[in-house]
Amino acid sequence: MKIGRRDYLKIASMIGAGAVISLYTFDIRRVFAEVTEGKRHVIWLQGAGDTGCTISLLQGVNPDLVDVISNFRLSVDFHPTLMIPAGDEAVKALEDAADGIQPLDVLIIEGAVPKGNYCTVGEIAGMPVPFEDWVRVLGGKAKHVVAVGTCAAFGGIPAAIPNPTGCISVAEALGKNLYEVINIAGCPPHPDWMTLTLATVLSGVKPQLDTYGRPREFFKDKIHENCPLRRRYEEEKFAKYPSDDGCLYKIGCKGKDPGARGDCPVRLWNNKTSFCTAGKWIDKDTQLYPAGAPCIGCTEPEFPEYPWSPFYERPKGYEKG
Repeated sequence: MKIGRRDYLKIASMIGAGAVISLYTFDIRRVFAEVTEGKRHVIWLQGAGDTGCTISLLQGVNPDLVDVISNFRLSVDFHPTLMIPAGDEAVKALEDAADGIQPLDVLIIEGAVPKGNYCTVGEIAGMPVPFEDWVRVLGGKAKHVVAVGTCAAFGGIPAAIPNPTGCISVAEALGKNLYEVINIAGCPPHPDWMTLTLATVLSGVKPQLDTYGRPREFFKDKIHENCPLRRRYEEEKFAKYPSDDGCLYKIGCKGKDPGARGDCPVRLWNNKTSFCTAGKWIDKDTQLYPAGAPCIGCTEPEFPEYPWSPFYERPKGYEKG
């Protein structure tokens, strides 16, 4: 049976496998091309953050999608880091969407939402416009709202105590529950998480979400369940320092408990060579690309607060045994 684009995107949102990108490159290319051709309208706003999510997307390495993703990034109606227009011309894209002159298919927000004039985007009639105002107005116009990264999804580092700028998540800013916004968590998110989720949303299909609004299939398992160091944990062979041979549990890894979630051990990062706790294994005793840093739980709502910190210590109540 031939799978149509809409059916494919439903499947992609469910299985979340890296192979989907290779098998359905043409379909993904076609969806992103609709943005470059002006058939879909996207605005990407950046609030309190470090632009790491944009950088992560830029570092996506699937060779068949490099050109189309590059064109997509450069063709969105507004993206502070990548767009060519500046000044009034750039702000006009936001005004047109806010006034309903230009439709808005997807609003992508990167970074937490600070209060008032701690963060402003452009000016109207000589007055700076608070970032949170754009989020609320455009969020009410968009067919889909996507929070990219843990800062946008849950507040993240900018919202950590003492939070002097009053940062909140996108869902809070919109007065919504977390599951009403598509939250691509991670600090930063994996490029695949963004590519597959955005392709799905741009087609008009909302991916299946968990209770925190995260695409379910990317975040259904605890890191520990698929970690190549799990055997070391079961053998009670624990590392004393990062990159030691052994499970990183006792030096703060949060992959088992409190239980950070993500498919990082299966999907891998950096062109499928490694992820935080371990690299690619040649055989049972040798690592090609060692990493050796404990999982710090960057995909979770409370990050970076307790119980995800201190990063290199076991939080009280979560000690083995």
